[in-house]
Amino acid sequence: MKTFTIIFFSINVLQNAICLDYDGWLNIKIEHTLNCKYEEYCARGSISLKSIRTGIPVIDQINFNDEHINELKEIAKVDGIYALRTLVSTAESKDVEIISFVRAKRFLESGLSDIIRAWVLPNGEVIALSLQVANTSQPKNIEYKSSEYKLNSTFYIRHVDPAPLPDTASYIQKLEREKEAREKGDLKDNRSFLVKYWMYIVPIAIFVMISGAANPEPAAQAAR
Repeated sequence: MKTFTIIFFSINVLQNAICLDYDGWLNIKIEHTLNCKYEEYCARGSISLKSIRTGIPVIDQINFNDEHINELKEIAKVDGIYALRTLVSTAESKDVEIISFVRAKRFLESGLSDIIRAWVLPNGEVIALSLQVANTSQPKNIEYKSSEYKLNSTFYIRHVDPAPLPDTASYIQKLEREKEAREKGDLKDNRSFLVKYWMYIVPIAIFVMISGAANPEPAAQAAR
């Protein structure tokens, strides 16, 4: 049996989404490594948005059963990891595969609560997806009162601002103005003597030191 959950954006997520240049649908297929029989990964659920900018994410996931819990506990005993494989697709790109993981023990202690974040560029491209265990002040023990255990997942979109481009045009113009000023003699060189002529002074100093080491003065003879 599947759970059908709608998670609303927080105010700061909405503000980030408004900054996007692109707006379109987003779908994330979630697979994990528990109770997969003969396959490495099997279906856990999906996250879908009709609009990256203003849409509401819809999380549709399976419920865990006793087999999932027992396998997760066995992994936790050896301090193993619980891995997710997500296939991210948008109107502009198809099935970008991203692997994420958390410690199985931490996932159990959180009561099967996790946080999934998608990092999106202004053009709508998803460049990263992270999985994190929800912070809990005290570990939660899963009670075996039923044959199904609900996953508590929260999803966020994070907007990634591109790095500012260097203003190369202004820098080149500055160099050209300085060059023209030097050619006209309008630009004074206020550098010190050593700064201006160090490339000539250093070789001479090295030559003098080498010459002195190669031709030491003979020691004066002691008077009899």
